Amino acid sequence: MGKMLLLLIVGLGLIFALTGLNIQRSNTSMVANSVLEYQRVQAKNYAASGIEVAIKNLSLDTNWTGIANKALYEGTVTINVQSTTSKYYNGPDMGLTSTRLITAISTVGEMKDTIRAVVKLPSAGGSSGVPGFFNYAVASGGNLHLNGNANVRDDFNPQWNANIHTNGNFNMNGVNSVKGFLSYVGNAQSNPSWRLDQNIVPNQNPNNLPNRAQISPVEIPDFKAEDYLDVATDIFYDNKTYSGNITLGTAENPKIIYVDGNLNISGTVSGYGAFIVKGNVNVTGNVTIESPDPTKSNLGIYTNGNIDINGNVTLKAQILAKGNAEVGGNVKIHGSLVTKGNVQFNGGVDLYYHPSNETITEPFWEGEGSGVDSFRPQLLSYYE
Repeated sequence: MGKMLLLLIVGLGLIFALTGLNIQRSNTSMVANSVLEYQRVQAKNYAASGIEVAIKNLSLDTNWTGIANKALYEGTVTINVQSTTSKYYNGPDMGLTSTRLITAISTVGEMKDTIRAVVKLPSAGGSSGVPGFFNYAVASGGNLHLNGNANVRDDFNPQWNANIHTNGNFNMNGVNSVKGFLSYVGNAQSNPSWRLDQNIVPNQNPNNLPNRAQISPVEIPDFKAEDYLDVATDIFYDNKTYSGNITLGTAENPKIIYVDGNLNISGTVSGYGAFIVKGNVNVTGNVTIESPDPTKSNLGIYTNGNIDINGNVTLKAQILAKGNAEVGGNVKIHGSLVTKGNVQFNGGVDLYYHPSNETITEPFWEGEGSGVDSFRPQLLSYYE
């Protein structure tokens, strides 16, 4: 009886000891997990603060490039700032300028966190430049088709990428070429399929990015010509046809022509200005639209309707259509083409991408980074 009692007491003591040890281990594990969770949260907060520090410093000095191993209360943060031409981290070249990729890496104890952001810097004096949708050689809010022997390239400046984008599907048939990146929202096809890789080659690709990528839609404005009557210098309340020689304004006083119906051009146009059209635009026949400054696109054609360009046409302009665009024949466009609808190239079309001129876009659209807080970099994308 005495031995049994002794064994019972020893057994109970052993059970209590093991239970206490397990509780102690559990408590120790819980404390360790709590410490790691605390460090994880702090690391994330430090990295997020690093992005804010970078934005603040870039507001004061656009050449600021970051800091290394900045000591904080419980850890460190490293901030790196580098130039980028894309709106997205590791995204395709979108022809953006004054854009920075910020990378903030924090360490707290055993935990690390990385946050990246792409920001657009304000330009001097708060001027916002051209709007983002004009940074493409071709941008379509619908589908984009290249048929026949269409070529999209730089306007004899290999430092420019002639990027193309569609918010729908991309389709290429024939011997076409693109000297820029392709981005799309739907899908991309080519006949034969290998031309997607061999015939779409950007001029500049320092980060060795893929030549095509599926991305988020690009915002293209819902253009309404009647909204700009108050900036027009010439107003026509019916269809208007231009033939012969037409001279527009100067760089200081561009002529802005409002047409309440359809616009037909079959002559020679020169000078600075813009056509604001409520109906459709037809550019046909032997047409030459010149630019007095060969380094800029100095004519804007903006329409509520469709645009049809066909014939022996040389056109130096930046074009925006709310409807569709059809381009065919021996057409040479020096500038850019943007539509809310579909774009179709047929035949021997050459589009030579030329950056847009803010003198022509400023009366109609605010550029990137505009707004009340115009002296603070604009956040374009954010990755935790």
